[in-house]
Parts: sequence; structure tokens; C-alpha cells
Amino acid sequence: MQKSKTETLIQKYLSHQLNEQEFKELKQWIEEDASHREVFVKLLSLRHVNNQLNLLQQFDKEASWEAIQKRCNQPHSIRYRVAIYSSAAAIAVIIGIASILYLRHQESSSLITENNITKTEKYNIVPSSRATLVLADQSEIKLYSNHQEINGSHINNGEIIYPQENSKEADQPVLDTILLQNQLKVPRGSEYSIVLSDGTKVKLNADSHLDFPVQFTNIREVTLQGEAFFDVIHDPQRPFIVKANDHVVYVLGTTFNVTAYPGEDVSITLVSGKIKVTSPTGEYTMTPNEHYSSQTSQISQVDPELYTSWTTGAMEFDAMPLPDLLARLSRCYNVDLKLASKELENMKFTGIIFRNKPLSFALEILHRVSDVKFEKDGETILVKKQ
Repeated sequence: MQKSKTETLIQKYLSHQLNEQEFKELKQWIEEDASHREVFVKLLSLRHVNNQLNLLQQFDKEASWEAIQKRCNQPHSIRYRVAIYSSAAAIAVIIGIASILYLRHQESSSLITENNITKTEKYNIVPSSRATLVLADQSEIKLYSNHQEINGSHINNGEIIYPQENSKEADQPVLDTILLQNQLKVPRGSEYSIVLSDGTKVKLNADSHLDFPVQFTNIREVTLQGEAFFDVIHDPQRPFIVKANDHVVYVLGTTFNVTAYPGEDVSITLVSGKIKVTSPTGEYTMTPNEHYSSQTSQISQVDPELYTSWTTGAMEFDAMPLPDLLARLSRCYNVDLKLASKELENMKFTGIIFRNKPLSFALEILHRVSDVKFEKDGETILVKKQ
């Protein structure tokens, strides 16, 4: 395959424009030489398309490889580091995604055929925008439709916007006791956004709860269970406080992601600004591109997109253990996925799944790039070794 043709195909691949014939040509080029495969995997692993396309301007194998190595070896830039893992699935998922994710979905035989799970509507569902608003009197309002108004709050396109506070009245208490404290509950298989009274935007992931006041006074404090991305309005007089399990995040104005599901490690990733985290193990100050995990009680440099990609319709994962990946898929699609064999617990996957694809599509990726199969056991999908 000529160099110019290869460049064109990779560029179209990165922009999700390959047709089936073009993909076959690109796949043939990848498989004909180990160095081609290495370059392709590295290009895919550089998450920003602009960086990927810039590398293509000097595409010959040696130049491209040197440029990639230079980016990957930058000591302070995890964004361009790529680890090559021993698990075959870690690399295979990249190629598998190429054959599945970036082509139009082709009709094929049912993926979940053991015990004959067919591609019913249940397995073709995609995440939706649904939530429940729980008022202070414990009454519940379903937020499933657009263009509603609830106690002055507007609902539109998967987002509820609360009345914005008047700066002159910010310190005055809310008189309506029914509105004092609300909770936004997002079920599994859904996402939902909220604009709080100070203008702070919060996007909640599946199976998440946010407790918040309808109006802030001299304190801006919310409580999170689950996962959310915060875009906090700067207000030096009133720091914004997020309580999540036994952790507390203090901010002035910044963007960050918090994951705090019951029974799981707390994860906090800072995109911009500066935050302070207090936990049972100590106090931590974080700067952009840093990640805190309660599992290690340490701060590390990361590519924030690995932790925030869900907010833009993707699910990125880098050497993620299969049990963690199944937990994410279960929440995202509102199904129960469980490992049936302990020998699969150490499998790790690197890649990306787009959340607008149905569950069957996501499972097909795992099936094609590894030796797992799926069986139905009641309402549970068991993941087994082939």
C-alpha cells in the first residue's frame, strides 16, 4: 500500500469515516508488518486527534516511530505515554475496536447465543437522559421529558436548571421549606445534568445521587454518591464543597471528576484549577492533570480524558481489569454482568466504547478481542471463558 494511501486511510479511521472496503485495506497493512502494527497502536493511543494527524505528516515508519517515542517518553506528560501490556487482550482490543467501532455496525449472528440470548431490545438499549428529583418532603418528580417547569426550575434536553441566585440576596435564607434540600437521582442506564443556583454545572453518570440546596447561602455544599463531573463557578467568598463517602473536596472555581460509588474506591481527577481533598489518610492538594485514588492514597499524573470521557459520550479505559469494566458497563446499560470464572479477573483491556452504541455492540467488542463468551442466567449475563 502506498504511503499516501495509508495516510488517507488512517486519517479517515481516526475521524470514523472508513467504509468496509477501506477498513480491509487498512487491516491488511497493519497485519503485514509488526512495525506497522506498532505505529498504528501508538497513533490510536494518543487520544487527541490533532496530535494523531500531526504525526501523520511525517509518516514514514522511522520518523513516525521516533516522534511517537519522543512524546511517550516526556517525563511530565502522561497524556502521551502508552504502556504495552503483556495481556493479549490489551493490544487486541485496539484492533478489535478498529473492526467494530469505527465501521457501520453490520448485522451479524447474535452475539449472546449461549442459552440463546438474542438481540432483543433489552440488549440494544443505549444510555438515556432520565432522573428523579426528590424534594425535601420526599415527594418525587420524574424528569423524563423536556420543556417542563418545576418550582421555577426548567428542564430541557436532559438537564434541569435551577433559578439563578441574585447576588444581593445570596445570604438570605430560602423561605419555602419544601425547596430547602433536594436530591437528583440518576438510575442505571442514564445520565443527567443540573445547573445549580450559583451557576455551577454538574453532570451525573449512571446510578448516581446528588444532594444539594435549591439556593446556596454563605455555604456552597453538595453530597455525591456515584460519579459526577463538576464545572464550578468561581466565588472566592464561598468555596464549593463536595462530600463523597468519607472524602471532602474543597474548590473555588474549577473542573474535576469525582467517582464515589458505594463499596468502591474514591477517585478524583482534576482537569483545571486547583482543589484540596481531605480523606481518612490525610489532606491532598491537586493541580491539573492529577488523579487521586483512595486505593493508594496517592496523587499521580494522568490523562484526564481517561476519567472524563464519559461526559462526551465515550468510555475510555486503559489497562482496566475486566471486573471494573463489567461494573461500568452494568451501570451504563442497566444490566447485571458478572464473571463466572475467576481466571478472567486478571484480564485487562485498553480501548474505547462509544456510549451511543447498544449493549450488544459493546459486548461484541469484548467477544471479538478476547476469549470470553456470554451466557444468560435469569436476568444476569455471565461472562465465561470460551
